[in-house]
Amino acid sequence: MTTTLPDAPGPRGDLLLGSVLDFKTNPLEFCRYMASAYGDVSRVRMGTVHWYLVTNPADIWDIMTTRAELFPKPAIAARLWKEFLGDGLLTSEGAEWRRQTTMMKPAMHRERLAVYGDVMAEYTDRMVDAWSPGEQRDVHADFTALTLRIVCKTLFDADVARDAPAVGEAMEVLQEVMVEHIHLPIPLPAWWPTQKNQRKVKALSTLKDIVGRLIRERRASGEDTGDLLSMLLASRDEAGSGMTDQEVFDQAMTLFFAGHETSANGLTWAWYLLARHPEVVARMRDELDTVVGDRAPSMADLRDLPYLDAVVHECLRVMSPVWLFMKEAAADTEIGGFRVPKGSPIAICPYITQRDARWWAEPEVFRPERFEKARRAEHVRGAWIPFSGGARVCFGKSFAMTELRLVLATMVQRLDPVIPEGHWPVKVSELSLHPRGGLPIEVRPRPDLRRPVRQAG
Repeated sequence: MTTTLPDAPGPRGDLLLGSVLDFKTNPLEFCRYMASAYGDVSRVRMGTVHWYLVTNPADIWDIMTTRAELFPKPAIAARLWKEFLGDGLLTSEGAEWRRQTTMMKPAMHRERLAVYGDVMAEYTDRMVDAWSPGEQRDVHADFTALTLRIVCKTLFDADVARDAPAVGEAMEVLQEVMVEHIHLPIPLPAWWPTQKNQRKVKALSTLKDIVGRLIRERRASGEDTGDLLSMLLASRDEAGSGMTDQEVFDQAMTLFFAGHETSANGLTWAWYLLARHPEVVARMRDELDTVVGDRAPSMADLRDLPYLDAVVHECLRVMSPVWLFMKEAAADTEIGGFRVPKGSPIAICPYITQRDARWWAEPEVFRPERFEKARRAEHVRGAWIPFSGGARVCFGKSFAMTELRLVLATMVQRLDPVIPEGHWPVKVSELSLHPRGGLPIEVRPRPDLRRPVRQAG
């Protein structure tokens, strides 16, 4: 026998207005309230649709793995993303998603990641080289520029260098408009002549012109430069067919989006956490000095840096950039003993589950040791989900983990993480979790820096 969940929050007559406005004002806090007030499976009515929030790891694992076919991406989200990202991995489902996944897998082979890793470390060095000791900077803006340069280089090789500013501006516009679209009860059609729509159309046109030119140039040359674009053009499905230019563009847009903003936010929160925990930085440096010595960190070093890996895992537990992801019930079903009708949107919030004291001892404490290899067997399955999980785990997980580890290793090797005394960033939960107004830091070179640093210019 199933049980009907209570509506939340407040009496039924207030639900449409109150829930939507509260969600828009601070969606993360709204979800935290829902979970604390109504338990592991809670429900709220927005308009004529009931939304479900699921926070128990067992239910999450069930949704992501055991019954994954029953919980695709929501149709409304797919329509939204397709307008911006086309029919790439993020928006496709079923047989088409499986075909694309097969074709894309070579992009994340270890040999390719090794090349990407060299770019990540080198570009981080270049960024720090351009900074002056004692300078005050917004490291969130710097990380955003860094991850853009890295994804431009690894996706399109050096050909896109001249276009990077235009690409960055277009991506910023699209991210801003995506947030607006999410909050609109009835999204405006693409042809509607509003200022935001016109900016969106212009941004999409800019990206299509640049990426389209690069695709045509690379097809004409037939050259494999070791970047993701070369891999996309060379990939074949089981029938031996390659990708069309439109398919290549859609996958490139997906990789651009996934490899840019969320990585920048992950690095920003990690640098903030390290600034608050100098004892963690000291242990990271001991490991780096032992393994890496006076040279720059590389992809090959990562297997010998387990504490660095544990730090990154703990950063993603405490401050997951992807704070929420969505599924949809494809048929009438049950979750956690409650009836969930077909078509119901289902929200999964890593930020809540990963800070639940039932699954994590002292969850608000930053403790990388909990992710040391010997202790990982203690973790509850489904309680660490910054990249989702199951077959639909984030395709760029290996890329993102490599980037987080190499960028942080390079910076910790060279700089002391320092933020202004008493600064507490305000969390903004939009497409991904980021600090309002950025993150101010002081550039403070490590006093006992061991390796020579290339001079800027």
